[in-house]
Amino acid sequence: MQRILRINLQSRNSALKAKRKKALDSYLKDWKEYEQRQTLTVQEKSKHIKRERESRREDWKLGPLAPNRDTGKQQGFYGTVTNLFYQGPSFPDKLYKGPKSKGSDFVGGEGLETEHLEWEGIGNEGNIVEDDRVVVVSGRSDLVGQIGKVKSLAKESKEVTIEGLNLADVEIPQNFPEQRAKSHFTSLELPIPLADVRLIHRHTDPATGKDRDVVVKLLRGGAPYKAQDPNSPLPRHTRYIAGEDIEVPWPEVEIPSYQAYKGDTTRYDVEAKTWTPTVYNAPVPTAAWEDLSQVIKYRRDRTEHDEEYVRMKVLEDARAEWYMRRKIQGPEDTLIEEKKRLAAQKTERIKQMGMSEQTREVIEQMMREPKPKRRKAKAVA
Repeated sequence: MQRILRINLQSRNSALKAKRKKALDSYLKDWKEYEQRQTLTVQEKSKHIKRERESRREDWKLGPLAPNRDTGKQQGFYGTVTNLFYQGPSFPDKLYKGPKSKGSDFVGGEGLETEHLEWEGIGNEGNIVEDDRVVVVSGRSDLVGQIGKVKSLAKESKEVTIEGLNLADVEIPQNFPEQRAKSHFTSLELPIPLADVRLIHRHTDPATGKDRDVVVKLLRGGAPYKAQDPNSPLPRHTRYIAGEDIEVPWPEVEIPSYQAYKGDTTRYDVEAKTWTPTVYNAPVPTAAWEDLSQVIKYRRDRTEHDEEYVRMKVLEDARAEWYMRRKIQGPEDTLIEEKKRLAAQKTERIKQMGMSEQTREVIEQMMREPKPKRRKAKAVA
């Protein structure tokens, strides 16, 4: 019994270890993609700034003789920025600190139904939503101190877009030919890191009774929790000014409404069980099974595949073999391949030779010998 328990414990530990390794590999992969995208964005920004400085310096030196730069292949794109600036790289999901469920879910949706867990946290993540008034407190000098309303919030990249701030002419990508034919660029607000903004709260001073704007340095989210209306973008928790426990109300947002039509499929129709298989009936309705059995590729007794399917499989195998042949191998890889080839040849020779007479005699002799009886251990008094 102890051996069974030990084997069970080892199996469980091995499964947990494999699960943790898989989660770690996924996290490192996401983090590597984020770093690559961030490096590419920083390089593009540096190139853009360097190019603009050189052009500005050249224009200042030449004066009226400065060249017209809006010409050539990039005519119409002078002064625009790439769309890499419009959307930053996404952080791994593990680094997101805000609530992960919707505000319209039941209270306790952050954990299991039996646990009734809810999100609690400090900071801007999860406590700043669209239509909030915020102020930029760090970053570019021309943006610091500017106040605006949050236009959109990107949880994956931890960035906010503020109405009328950080405007730039963004180049329209080539995969939008219709829009690109009308105009080469469009004016958009570039995102700002969420950590660079602070919420502005309209607070009533209890001493004077006057309202004034207060810059909230730190926000806290916690109880009480309230399930929002369906399709509402607001979370379920309540936010406060950290340290003061002054409640900060959520902004009034317009909840999108959806119109139902007669031809729409309802949820009850989708979830309704229209076929119940039993021991005496097939798991598939007879009519559906007859329709499928008439098609050759769905039959069990088929003897051949479609010509197009066979042709694609042959091409796939040939392409895989070609990739393996053109792969650059070092001395170590060549040695490993040679060892595998020799081992395969040795295995094939052994299979062809079969069992030798000497080996057969040894096995027969071991089978004829009587097995020794196991002696029971005597208890020591």
